[in-house]
Amino acid sequence: MNSKQSPSKPKKPLPASFFIVVSYENEEAYYRLKEKAEDTFSQALYESKPLPKWTHQFENFLDSPIGRFTRILSLKRRISREELPSLQKECTKFQTSLRKSDESIRILPGYLTPYNLVLASLEEDLHRIYMFHGVFAEIIYTYQGQKWIPQSSASEFFKHPEVLYFFTNLRESYVSSLEKR
Repeated sequence: MNSKQSPSKPKKPLPASFFIVVSYENEEAYYRLKEKAEDTFSQALYESKPLPKWTHQFENFLDSPIGRFTRILSLKRRISREELPSLQKECTKFQTSLRKSDESIRILPGYLTPYNLVLASLEEDLHRIYMFHGVFAEIIYTYQGQKWIPQSSASEFFKHPEVLYFFTNLRESYVSSLEKR
């Protein structure tokens, strides 16, 4: 038995699949955001059809209304997970500039791995972990038994079959791309 075991070296995880959830009222604002996202981050990989309305548990206390439409935009660029606060900061800039034409627009960045789906938030809550720069991370789904399992704290939006279907397909594409590496 070797008494001099070497300590395990931390391994950097594989890059994650980057996406944004966009809640909006004005289609033009959405398409302007898509253009900005492609210019800043990378070309879109997948774009959902309009999905059920994203909601917030404290909707009545928000500084602006929530839009009637929601889409998910997946981008080709793979990200390091520690980039999430920087990506949130960039999305907040987009949101601020686009609020002139659509006061309801909300942009929620996140990433997907083979094991979970994580969403950035600027709000602290019991189930969120603080990262840095005022950004928290929340696990929305874990992948178990060949399917996404929404966490009990996840917004109702993430429990809709259409949303689960989109993220299931995104995960399959992502895992397939990892196998080709």
